[in-house]
Amino acid sequence: MNGKPPSGAAGGGPGAGGRPGGGIPIPFTGLVASPLDVALLSALAVLPLLGGIWVLVFGRAWSEARRSREAQIRLAIANELGLRPRELVSLSTGALFKIREEAAFDELTGVLRRAAGMSALDREIARARRQRSALSVAFVDVDGLKRANDQRGHKAGDELLKGLSSALKNGLRGQDLVARYGGDEFVCVLPDTAADAARAKLGSIQAKAGKAGVGFSFGVAQLEGSEDLVSLLGRADREMYTAKARRGTAPQLRIEPPAPLPSFRPESPDLNVGA
Repeated sequence: MNGKPPSGAAGGGPGAGGRPGGGIPIPFTGLVASPLDVALLSALAVLPLLGGIWVLVFGRAWSEARRSREAQIRLAIANELGLRPRELVSLSTGALFKIREEAAFDELTGVLRRAAGMSALDREIARARRQRSALSVAFVDVDGLKRANDQRGHKAGDELLKGLSSALKNGLRGQDLVARYGGDEFVCVLPDTAADAARAKLGSIQAKAGKAGVGFSFGVAQLEGSEDLVSLLGRADREMYTAKARRGTAPQLRIEPPAPLPSFRPESPDLNVGA
């Protein structure tokens, strides 16, 4: 024999461990891996770290987006309530929502205030157009409020207003809305209801309330085409005053209809005003 070591013996041939091209020893294991194995192991080792970094970045981004959204909500509510920035700092978001909810309702009658009611009506108009459904609005005016105030005092007038609001709320459906528009005026919003059905419903409430000593006049208008909130209320208001004139309870002077408030702001408790 020529003394040459056989092919593949230790120290010769393709590489240690029988791997072509040699290998990389893995510390403390006694194993030898190829560069590709090492790269895969390194990637697997880095994955948890990358996942942790992603979760941290996502969490911070989500938290920042939440804070930004909450700040926008707080500013919107504060604007509705007419609060100054220094007053806003001391109130939590939950407290602001509670204040807005309380301010949306009339303290005397328990129905929506004018601004909140007009906002709700605006949403119902948009919904009726979107769903192509009927929407009727009733303008209601209590009879004899000024006479009650003059002859029996404002407490009697307040009781008359509370009696009317209670009759409206009890007589209408749960999805219908009632808002106090002015001193002795109320607006009823009846979704999915045609004008004739709305008149029949208000007529029934009028008859029951009259037996309890609460008289009122009303006018109804159904949403038509692309008319806006002011036009819809104006038609209901005109019909109401026509009905009031027929009953001999219309005042001599009437200011045609006041435009709705542009934004929702808290109001001081309403003093009843006679028609």
